[in-house]
Amino acid sequence: MTNRDRGVIKWTSMMLPEHVQMLKKLSEEHQKIKPPEIDGQVLEEWSRTLAEAYQGESPLLITTVTAGRTETFRGFVRKLDQMERQLWLECPITSRRFRIPFQEIVDIYIDTANEQESL
Repeated sequence: MTNRDRGVIKWTSMMLPEHVQMLKKLSEEHQKIKPPEIDGQVLEEWSRTLAEAYQGESPLLITTVTAGRTETFRGFVRKLDQMERQLWLECPITSRRFRIPFQEIVDIYIDTANEQESL
């Protein structure tokens, strides 16, 4: 006879619904990603990359962290708003525009794969 352990399942029947809900919330909080600290050199490099992409109509890949989750946007810079500290990126496939606040950005680079396809 083998001992089949059901792990956490065997304990959930003895837990109150409030406890299960709290454990689920704690697990979600633990999995959230915190945005990294960005130093001056990286900001300067991003500024050059944004200017180059904006002037040269080059596609960008921008990774952001919002509410603890990462998201990557691909598209062309349509507007840089220094006053509001955000940029507008347009997706070449859907023509949808995305507003991306500067403080959510964790990585920016020119999408050379798409740039070569369009040539």
